[in-house]
Amino acid sequence: MTTHVCLLRGVNVGGNKIVKMALWKQLYEEMGFTRVRTLLQSGNIVFDAQSGEGLAERLPAAFAARFGFTADHVLRDATALEAAIAGNPFPDAAEATPNHLLVFFLSGAPDKAAAERLAALIGDGPARLHLSGDVLYLDFAGAILQKAIDPVKVLKAAGVTGTSRNWTTLGKLAALARA
Repeated sequence: MTTHVCLLRGVNVGGNKIVKMALWKQLYEEMGFTRVRTLLQSGNIVFDAQSGEGLAERLPAAFAARFGFTADHVLRDATALEAAIAGNPFPDAAEATPNHLLVFFLSGAPDKAAAERLAALIGDGPARLHLSGDVLYLDFAGAILQKAIDPVKVLKAAGVTGTSRNWTTLGKLAALARA
């Protein structure tokens, strides 16, 4: 059995693409997954599966069939989640302002041109950004008013799909995955 985390992008935001977590949990249980548990109302689910093979295709298809719309699904196993936590280049931000430290889980590693676009997006402001393969860390504490730092703009600059969670939520997901 492998523990997986699935993160949805853009659900339950602004009254759009509403997904009741209990119904999402029920769908995964019907699909045969075990120890299914959700976190918050923003599209976070942790579950155990015999194999990760085919999940990247099966989960979005089952979701669309059940809920009548699509949403980006970002899937990681518990090991990858722990690696993202261990790889945090901004431990000071994790300690001082965890809600202003975003971790983006990307569909792939951005290329060199995308990395340059990301650096330009941040500029010389107080925000800090670090790209490590398909994980991007963004510490925007002190840059709250810097409107250029918006998760949608970050993903566009990265040139890949993905979603982000703040450090606090990431810690809660990791705790659920370990339980």
